[in-house]
This record gives sequence, structure tokens and C-alpha cells, in this order.
Amino acid sequence: MEVLLWESLGIGLVLGLLLGLTGAGGSLVALPLLLSLHLPLRDAIGVSLGAVALSAAVGAIPRARQGYVAWRPVLVLVALGLPGNALGQWIGRFVPEQALIVGFCLLVLWSAWRMWRSARLERPSGGSLRLAPLVVAGFGVGILSGLMGVGGGFLIVPALLWFTPLTMLQATATSMAVIALVSGGGFLLYLTGAQLQLPLLAGIAAGGAAGVTLGNRLALRLGGPLLQRLFALMLVAVSLSLAAQKLLG
Repeated sequence: MEVLLWESLGIGLVLGLLLGLTGAGGSLVALPLLLSLHLPLRDAIGVSLGAVALSAAVGAIPRARQGYVAWRPVLVLVALGLPGNALGQWIGRFVPEQALIVGFCLLVLWSAWRMWRSARLERPSGGSLRLAPLVVAGFGVGILSGLMGVGGGFLIVPALLWFTPLTMLQATATSMAVIALVSGGGFLLYLTGAQLQLPLLAGIAAGGAAGVTLGNRLALRLGGPLLQRLFALMLVAVSLSLAAQKLLG
């Protein structure tokens, strides 16, 4: 039991740190690590959703108080992401898994390349919210999330940077608010048909709260371009890791 507690705290710390720094990466880190603890897939997904939702909420609340969360994009992404997720789960029944993995990895690598390049460019001040592209992006992120069974933060942040005037710090804060709401809804759905792994969830949530608090503080100290490059490197690591797990077995 003591070993499990330390492992859950460690998992939470890593996912919280990634969420605080980049606004993404929580479920991509939590789910494989939970599966390594020999949890059934459904329980691992449920605990991951709960832990990510709690960690993202802990990170988003202070950022919201500081004025970094843009609520209009949050509403658009949540409203379009949820039905997109349902559609993605339905489409996934008919698409070969290998084709999904290859397409997904290519999309993530393209996003990483775009973010790395844009980190060198000065973003114009002001500007306006491009609602139509954001609506399409929100629905597309939902579909991809449903197809792949992962969170959408690694795609939400680039969409916010491309289609809104938000800075990197605002985009990561807004992404955490979206993740908290969407993952929280998924966790509540999981609870309707499963028994809660309370000690494991509590350990991950405690580690996640500490990690996201540390990540928030580091993000405030780091510059926007450095955060974008860090995010781009994380996207490359996610793509290569996923390809290695799913395609090379």
C-alpha cells in the first residue's frame, strides 16, 4: 500500500507539472502510468479523468483569478468538444487503429513544427477572436479525442494560439479550464458504472495539486517563446512515444 501511495503521488506530480507548464499532457502521461500499475483499462481511464480534472481545476482557478482564462473560447471548445467526442468514439468503430495512429502522429508533429516556428515570431498585439475557425477546431479536437481516447490539451493550446489573440500563458490557462470541465464530465460518467479507486485517486490528486502549483509558478517565470518550444518538444515526444507503443508494440 505504501509503494502504491508513493507511485500515485509521483504520477500526480508529473501530470500536474506538465499541466501547469503547458496546459496539456495530463492524460497522455497519466493513462500509461496507471496501466503500468496493472489497473483494468476502464478503471485506469476513469482514475486518469478524475485526476486530470482535479489537477487542471487546481491550476485553472488561480490563473482565472489573475485574469488569464478566456471564458468565451472555453465555452466554445467545451460546447463543441463534447459532441465531437461522442462522434469520434462512433467513427472509431469503423477505422483501423493503425491508420488512426499514423494520422494522429502526423498531425501532432505538424502542430509541433508550427509551434516551434511561431515561437521565433513576434505576435501582433490586440487582434480579435476568430470564432469560425475556433468552432471547427473545437469540434475537430473533440473528434480526435474520441477517436484516440486522449485529452485534447495538446491540440487546444495550438488552436488558441492560432485563432485567438491569446498569449502562450493565457492559452495554457484557458486550456486547463477546458480540460477541467471536459475531464470532469467524463469522470462523472465513469462513476455511474464503476467503483471509485479512492486511495489511488487521492494520491494522484495530491501529487497533481503540488505539480500544477509548481508548474504555474515556473510558467510565470519562463518567457512565452520558451514555453512554446517546450510544448513543441513535448508534442514530438508524445508522437514518437505513441507510435512506438502502438505500431512497434
